Amino acid sequence: MNQTSSEVGAQVLAKLIARAAPQNEAAIVALINEFKGPALREALAKSRLIDPAQYGPALAVYLGLEWLPHLPDPGLALRDQFFELVGIRFAKARACFPLHLEDQELRLAVVEPWPRAPYLEVARALGAERLDLVLTSPEELAATINRSFDTNQSSAEEAAEVLEGDQDTDYLAHWSSEETEDLLDAQNEEPIKRLMNSILFQAVKDNSSDIHIDPGFGETQVRYRVDGVLRPVTKVKKRGHIPLVNRVKVMAGLDISSKSKPQDGRTMILLAGKKIDIRVSIIPTIHGEQAVLRLLNQAKGIGSLAGLGFNPALANRMRALMTQPHGIVLVTGPTGSGKTTTLYAALAEIDSKKKNIVTIEDPVEYQIGDYGQMQVNEKTGLTFAKGLRAMLRQDPDVIMVGEMRDAETAQIAIQASLTGHLVLSTLHTNDAPSSVVRLIDMGIEPFLVSSTLTAAVAQRLVRLICPHCKEEHPLDKEELQQAGFLPQWLQGYVGHLWRGRGCEICLQSGYQGRSGVYELLMVTDPLRKAIAKGADASVIRQIAIEGGMLELSQDCAEKALAGLTSLEEFLRISASGKLNA
Repeated sequence: MNQTSSEVGAQVLAKLIARAAPQNEAAIVALINEFKGPALREALAKSRLIDPAQYGPALAVYLGLEWLPHLPDPGLALRDQFFELVGIRFAKARACFPLHLEDQELRLAVVEPWPRAPYLEVARALGAERLDLVLTSPEELAATINRSFDTNQSSAEEAAEVLEGDQDTDYLAHWSSEETEDLLDAQNEEPIKRLMNSILFQAVKDNSSDIHIDPGFGETQVRYRVDGVLRPVTKVKKRGHIPLVNRVKVMAGLDISSKSKPQDGRTMILLAGKKIDIRVSIIPTIHGEQAVLRLLNQAKGIGSLAGLGFNPALANRMRALMTQPHGIVLVTGPTGSGKTTTLYAALAEIDSKKKNIVTIEDPVEYQIGDYGQMQVNEKTGLTFAKGLRAMLRQDPDVIMVGEMRDAETAQIAIQASLTGHLVLSTLHTNDAPSSVVRLIDMGIEPFLVSSTLTAAVAQRLVRLICPHCKEEHPLDKEELQQAGFLPQWLQGYVGHLWRGRGCEICLQSGYQGRSGVYELLMVTDPLRKAIAKGADASVIRQIAIEGGMLELSQDCAEKALAGLTSLEEFLRISASGKLNA
């Protein structure tokens, strides 16, 4: 029987897509025949038959279009014309961006070649009569739109200067009174909205983890936490403080009339195509309400263990731990050290199709469709302990508890591990051996700790040297040994470490991004015997080191020797081989 042209086309496209996985060709053909247009990409991605990165280049070959993994700059004139006549919302909704316009022909980068009608509208809006489409990935197109949109945005400092004018000052004076319950009824609320939007935009642009709005005697200071370090961004006149905090409250759904009690809230915004989850905390101080906004960029997703900074050996051990049918794995470290991110990266190593994974957190930081996630709510009586009890009736295989805050939660987690569940959780301790002592201090019997605890991971975050201004930092071996490097770490030392000189890209800090440093304590038989006898943290540490445990300071030293971080960061993490808590 003769095949139709559409069937032949489906097979051709399937062969192109299935080059890396020819055994999936028949299933891919079936999907191509069932789905048409943009829905095909989504259907193939959900099927898990292919790597999503294969689809775009294969489609370009099939349609005879050019594939561009990286998009060039279209130039300021075309970019401004595009944003003025077409707009960023249309660009994001239709996933398109102009590359070149000459002789009435528009070269347009798109993610999907169909439907063509919206792209023809763009060409007409820009005065073009002919249209030349090129394909690129969704990630590259979104990044290009965001970069281009960045250039059209004012900084938070510039937005704060807008509030210096008489008219805006009068507006702020009016809304700075204690009668703030009618704030939402204000006709002219543009100045404060513009300031708040600029603060948020610049925070995302600078990869900030937190925004601090701190009231003082005569003015309010706005600061960002970038790579773990707070830096001032702008200042707002005192009369602008209340409307600025009220704007934060409105966004988070908090009570703007209450100024004498702490409030916590949460909101989500879309900023330049990025979904940003914002956790808001407001407390009263003697100078006014202080607000802290924690930003979580959902678009970044959950990284791999290697991407978080685990060396190959530690990453393999963590993967092995995730295959265990039962036991407790703890991640320890101070607040903001990335414990929850590590737990989710570990959970991602488990096949959620074959195992029931449930989590209880306060708050839920990453929303994952394949997991059953429960949010702690103290107001309704849903505590970690009660939620954990309820989860045990949900036939779970793996349970993630956001934090072991009390003895009751720890006891239930211990019982869960004894009854055949793998339990992951966090503790606030300075190092991995101390987590054992902490459990015993919480009232867990030593013999229960020794029989249920499988491993403990301690971690810190260190800043990474900016690759754009990285330079050699000559140092003698003796200097490094005085700083805490052990002689056995310096075998093959090349005579220098690295540091960042400081540039515009890293905001003159010399650092860009962060990585984790880790120590992984595996509970071996000698350790189980020591824990059951009530050994203290120093004894546990010594046994773990003899068993091959890599200490935090050593992991940090290896990253410094590899040129990832600096001596300054090593000194912050450790001193003479001993942790600075």
